[in-house]
Formats: sequence, C-alpha cells, structure tokens
Amino acid sequence: MKCRVCEIGCDINDHSKGRCGTYVSVDNTIIQDPAIGYMGAYPISIETVPMLHFYPSGKFLQVFSTGCNFQCPGCVARLLASNKSLGWPTLSPSQVVSKAVQQDCKGVVSTLNEPAANYYLFRELAIQAKENGLLVGCSTNCYFTDDTLGELGKLVDFMNVGIKGYSNRSYRTCGVSSSIPVFRNIAMLFGMGVHVEVSVVYHRGNEGELLQVAKTLSEISPTIPIQVMRFIPFGDAPIELEPSIGEAERICTSLSDYMDHVYLFNSPGTELLNTYCPKCGDLLAEREFHGPMGSRLLKPWTKHTCNCGYVVPVTGTTAIESYSEAGFMGGYRISRAFGMVHAVLTCMGILDERKMLEVWRDISDTDTLMQIHHLIQQPCSYLEFISLIAEKAGIQEQGEQLSSFIKKRMELVHSLAAENSGHPVYYCMGSPLFALNAGRMENNLVNFAGGQSINKLFQKEGKPGINVQPGFINEHNPKTIFISGFLSRPLYEFYSQCQQYSIEADAVMEQRVYAIPPSWDFGSPRWILGLLYIADKMYPGKLGVDIKKEADEFYRRFYGMSFEDAHPNRSFHRPSSSGWPRNIMGCTHA
Repeated sequence: MKCRVCEIGCDINDHSKGRCGTYVSVDNTIIQDPAIGYMGAYPISIETVPMLHFYPSGKFLQVFSTGCNFQCPGCVARLLASNKSLGWPTLSPSQVVSKAVQQDCKGVVSTLNEPAANYYLFRELAIQAKENGLLVGCSTNCYFTDDTLGELGKLVDFMNVGIKGYSNRSYRTCGVSSSIPVFRNIAMLFGMGVHVEVSVVYHRGNEGELLQVAKTLSEISPTIPIQVMRFIPFGDAPIELEPSIGEAERICTSLSDYMDHVYLFNSPGTELLNTYCPKCGDLLAEREFHGPMGSRLLKPWTKHTCNCGYVVPVTGTTAIESYSEAGFMGGYRISRAFGMVHAVLTCMGILDERKMLEVWRDISDTDTLMQIHHLIQQPCSYLEFISLIAEKAGIQEQGEQLSSFIKKRMELVHSLAAENSGHPVYYCMGSPLFALNAGRMENNLVNFAGGQSINKLFQKEGKPGINVQPGFINEHNPKTIFISGFLSRPLYEFYSQCQQYSIEADAVMEQRVYAIPPSWDFGSPRWILGLLYIADKMYPGKLGVDIKKEADEFYRRFYGMSFEDAHPNRSFHRPSSSGWPRNIMGCTHA
C-alpha cells in the first residue's frame, strides 16, 4: 500500500516500513508500528523550540520519538531521529498528556525527530491534548500531503517549519525531489490560522537560496517570523561552510528587505535575536543566546504594540515568569548531551551506533543526565564521567586508558599552575559581550591552569552564558581572553567588536585574544588538549610541551588518524577524516 502521510509516498508492505521505518501494513491498512512511542518528555520554555511569537516564555512539554522521512547531511539529531527500534521504554500519548497537565505546561510540542514519521502517534497526542485544554505544536520539515495537512492543521496550534532552501536541488540533498510541497503547505497552514514560524539554515554559498526563500515567504505574508540558523558543522561537514557571525548578520539584514521579523540563531552575543519594530526600528523584546537553536527573553514581553502604532504578530499571552530548563533538558541541548556521550564512547573505540544508543538508553533518565551535567564541568570529575560511560558500555579497561592519558597531562599543568597563579582571564563565546557561565568547564580549565577567571564574579546564570556590558571587561582588565571552541568568531571580527564597544582591556590592547581550536575546551575528551593550549597561552614558553605533538598522539590513539589529517569541525565526538557532501543545507530539527 502507498503511504499518503507525506509526499514521498512510500510503499508499505510485509517487506518495507518505508523511508521512516515506523509504519506497518495490517489488514490492508497502514498503521503506526506498535513499538513506536515517545522516548522523552521534558518541560521547556517555548523559545527553545524555537518559537518566538507564540505564547512568549510559555512552559511546554517537549516530546520526541524516532524516525524521519528526510536524510539531511549535518542533522543535529541524526542518531536519535534515524534509528527505528531502540528497545527502551516509551510513553503513550495519554502518558504524555498526563505529564503535561501534572507539570502545569501550556501545551505539548514534538521536536528532534520528524512528526511525519509518527503521524498517527502525533495525531492521537494532539487529539488527547486538545481534550485536556492543551496547546499543540511541532517542528517539522512540512513535507505532508495536502490531505494530511488538511487534517493536521485542524489539530495543531503552531508549527516551526524547517526549510532546506528554495530550489529543488536543495531538497534533493535531503533525499526528496522538490521544495514545492513545503511552500504550498506553509501557505495552507497560514490560511488555516495556524501560527507558523520558519527556520532556514545559512551556510556559505547559499545566500541566493535564502533570499529566494524570503521573497517567496513574503508573498504568503511578510509577518511570518523567519529564523536563520547559522550553520555549525556538527557532522562531517567542512568548517569552511560555517559563516562567521558577522556574515550571518549581514544576510539577515538582506532578508529584512522582504520579511518583517528576521532572527539569527547559533550566534552568541548577536543583537538579531531581539525583536525590533519593522516600521521605526525601536527595540521591543530583548533575548539572548540559550544553547543550540535556542533563545530566552531577558524580561517578560507583555506589550506587543510599538509606540509608533505597529502591532507585532504575537499569538497568545506572555508568561510573567520564564521557565528555566535544568542541565541538558530542553530544546536541542538533549542532542548535545548525546554528543558528549558519543564523544567518550568514540575515544574508547565504540564506533557501532547501535551500541552507542544502548548506552544512551541506560543514562537518558533525568537524574543521570543531571549527574552527567555536573560531572562534565570540572577536569577531575570529568574522569568520573568517563568511568560511568565505560561501566555502562562494559569497557572499563578502555576507560582507564583514556583517563590515564588525561591524568598525565593534568599533572603537568597542575605543576605549572603551582608556580604561576593569579593571571586574570576572560572567557567568552562568539562575542566579547557573551560571557560563559562561571561554573562551566572552560572557566574551570582556566582556574586549574592557575589562572583567575573573571567570569567567576558573575552572579547571574544562563545557558551557556549571559550578555555582559563592556564596563565589566574593562573594570576587571583580563590579561588574556579566550574565545570558546564551540561557537566562535574570527579574531578580526572580535577585535572589531572590541573597538566598537570601547573594550580596552590589556588582552585586547596587547592582542592576547585566542580562539580555542574546535571542541578542545568542552563536550569532548579533547578538552585535555584545550587545557594544554590554555596553559601555554597564559604562560608562554613555560609548559615545556609541543601542543601539536600532544594533539597528534591523542588523535592517533583515540581517533586512528594523525592530527595533520584531521579536518576540524564542531562535532564533539570526533574530527572528520574523510570526504563530505559539498552541497549541505544542514537540518534544523530531524
């Protein structure tokens, strides 16, 4: 039988479950595979979906399952979304609804994997949620047939549609033939009164695609919020495809010629997460970076009308108190948690995806994830994290080998720190005005190396950091500044911003600002190389080791490649050593 959930139209029979791998045929009827359920349910703030103009700061229950009808290179949740039968306990729609009600959520939202892969499951969830007075939404590639969308549009209140590009070519990269159904469906949803926001990935070379997307959306309505996701090469994609934050800000300015509200994500410190009046330019709502593809309001956004009279298209009321997710909970940070587990398993020689997911199943409960969140923030406790994962995987010997390598280098830095201390350091991410949280691993690496992280003076917390004023940096005058290896900014842009903001700390004036190599300071056992790098930059010539030789030994022992042969990317689990698809759109959800 031909599946009519999405435009791919797979044949579902005794020998095939279709592209998604989640449907079966029973008595000439296509149904959801009975083994499929929701694998996680976590309260989140709506801005981490992300949705910016829908019930601002509202608390929703995020759910996800498995399966996807697309095959996008660079997908941020590929392993979690693409595996079909993971063999762990799942939640039924009624259990999800009960959790949402018990935890006082405004609604439920499906993210991480594509709801088209779980259409019948999601439809039942939507029906039960509505019966209990809950709002319903999802993140989706929106490749539904018009018949399916006609039914679904009556059940959902909001959708974040991930657009891969304008051309058919951009959609063929994801394994489907055409972009036409997506724009047709956005127009259909908008006409049905569903609140729609769209997200589109920006990588170097697809500027023309983004402009065409904006032009096409403007013909539906220029009021639809468009979220530009700066491409981050989490997979095997080359780091050269990653645009700088400055480049991304410029393309957003171009898109604003067509759309009223353009937002920039994955760019810590950018002002383009804020809402501005498209008529007079006044600031109406202020946000800051809140993890991959997430944001948060800095104060309640209760007034949606500008002084000039323009009314921002916002659906629903604003929560006065914003919900704050703990640890790895919420939005796409759950996929980052998986990436960190993946990174340790890779260094211990576990490359089989099935085995990785089995370990993830054993540690994916809320309590264990919170435990891991705390363990990965300190150099010493990170070794406990390695032991935990090695034990779950049954490879304690490999875990000890990895820990032994790290301990030896820690001892070297500890000896250096005992003779040199008090060096003031500032640690930021992407922008000089986005400071990493005081308790994060990066700042603890600085202190372990004998430095004095001025970030430790912060009273406020955010995920992964907070916006600060230039005066804070000038007042505490760091001698060295490090830019995170996770979400970075080229040094020429960084120094330009320092000049723009009148930042005159010694580190800036003496050009002692350093960008940490990708994934050398957080998320991966490679942080031990970052620790050596930090100590070497703080105390030039005193460490007594060749950083490149140390990196080469690490890469050969734990990745099976030389440092010279490794291609840098932002992935936690390993650098790339092979070819990659050159025409990459990335993926904003599944």
